[in-house]
Amino acid sequence: MRVRSARAFASLAAVWLSACAESSVLPPAAPSALPEEKIGRLAIACPADVQRQSFHGGPVSIGFQPPSTTGGQAPVAVACTHESGHGFAIGVTPVECDAADALRQSARCAFRVSILGPPRLRATRFLAFGDSITDGWISPPDANARLDRDNSYPSLLQHELRSRYVTQRIQVINLGAAGEEARHALPRFRSWVKTARPEVVLIMEGTNDLHGGGGPEPAAQAIEAMIQYARGTGADVILMTIPPQVGTPGARLVASYNGTLRAIAARRGAALVDAHALLLRGPCSGARATPCIGADGLHPTADGNRLIAAELARVIVRRYDVEILPEGAGGSNGAVRAGGGIRAEAPAVSGERGR
Repeated sequence: MRVRSARAFASLAAVWLSACAESSVLPPAAPSALPEEKIGRLAIACPADVQRQSFHGGPVSIGFQPPSTTGGQAPVAVACTHESGHGFAIGVTPVECDAADALRQSARCAFRVSILGPPRLRATRFLAFGDSITDGWISPPDANARLDRDNSYPSLLQHELRSRYVTQRIQVINLGAAGEEARHALPRFRSWVKTARPEVVLIMEGTNDLHGGGGPEPAAQAIEAMIQYARGTGADVILMTIPPQVGTPGARLVASYNGTLRAIAARRGAALVDAHALLLRGPCSGARATPCIGADGLHPTADGNRLIAAELARVIVRRYDVEILPEGAGGSNGAVRAGGGIRAEAPAVSGERGR
């Protein structure tokens, strides 16, 4: 039997230790290819389609949940053509997402992001015609009336419409005239409609006719003539009843006059905004029995004007708002909503005759 020298044993030991060291840094073995019935085939599910509206006309940042995966061998990598938070332009943008696993299986899904164009109105030029209530005379609950055109219902209405339809130039022309009676207003009305060429005319007139003027009948006849003239120019008409009156000489005539106005609106096919009912039961601040009417018993308070403007805006949106459809989705932007006309971002010195 031959005996190895100590030097030979030392050499063998060095080789063995080196082999152990090398084996400790080798990469891990590739994942075992388990049978498909064990791991399941890789599948990916995308989030639901997304639809938003661009109110300013520019891209809209859209966030969405990442797609979910099932089956496959970990790790599974997922990538989409657009990331969550991306700014999407108006139109329909497809988003495709791919998944791949450690066994080189792949799967794909897709969803759509639809960005609608900005809200639009079919009518953008309005003319508000009336007396001091339209002009902007406001009666506080406990002080003398004052002129405040910035808080007139035409100004408040214009602000409401412009804040909703930011890409359009909405104009509400205030043609209120303090002290005017409806029976004398027809020439002025015709002149302004001819000059301003409005698409929609808003009429609230007749309050002063009930204060020792010509009375309700001539006022109603003038209102009907205004509607006929406006329609003849191609303008649509929104007629308003006059506000309640408290302790004035004409207070007892308001209900019958407003009843006549409702009948005229129905007969002439004009939209009707019942300002009387709105202010009679409106949630205005104040301790008076009719808190939306100020201390002079004739003019609305600031709260009352806001109620009128908000109701007018609601009616205008319902009648003239344009339905915006996704481009390339079976329709074109600009289709009109069902029921659209020619859609929804809201006040005299005591002792003086009605302005």
